[in-house]
Amino acid sequence: MARQSKKIAKKLKPKQQNETENKQPEKKVGKDYLLIIVFALTLVFLIVGWQNFTALNRALYIALVISLSSTYARRHYNLTPTQDLWAERAGYASMTLAMVFFAAVVYFQYFAA
Repeated sequence: MARQSKKIAKKLKPKQQNETENKQPEKKVGKDYLLIIVFALTLVFLIVGWQNFTALNRALYIALVISLSSTYARRHYNLTPTQDLWAERAGYASMTLAMVFFAAVVYFQYFAA
């Protein structure tokens, strides 16, 4: 009985793997209202505060706009795998730059003499 159940399990297992390999994962495209609101607010702050911002503040907000726009593009546009990879890299790089610029702004504003 155990041998027969093993044979049946071996026969069923490859069929289940083939079915999952053929199916492409569906991208869930939802309504990203929060992302759109944060993008719009960041853009408004950048435009309104341009005269009052230092160069580091401007760079920080520009990096944030690039990061948010690449995230929106990856979620809502049908990008090729190469384009998706570059959009992902651009998002990560711009977010890293934004964090570095933020740390520099805090340092120069509060700790530098």
